[in-house]
Amino acid sequence: MTDDMDRAQKLDGFDRDVALANARARIAAAQSPRDTSIDGICIDCAQPIEPARLAALRGTTSRCADCASQFEQRVRMGR
Repeated sequence: MTDDMDRAQKLDGFDRDVALANARARIAAAQSPRDTSIDGICIDCAQPIEPARLAALRGTTSRCADCASQFEQRVRMGR
C-alpha cells in the first residue's frame, strides 16, 4: 500500500514541477521583446488578424479569430 502512495506522491510532484516549468516559460515568453515585423499576422495561417480583434485584445493575440477558435477546440480535446 505504501508503494502505491509513494508512486502517487512522486507522480504528483512531477506533474507540479512540469506545470511550474510551463508557467515560467509562458511568463518569460510574454516578457520577451516581440518582433514588430510580424505583429498583426496570425501565427497559424499567416493572414492578417482582424483589426477589431487586435483592438479588443489590445494587440496581445497572435491568432486570427478562426485559428484561435480551432486552437481552443484542440486544447479542449487534449490534442
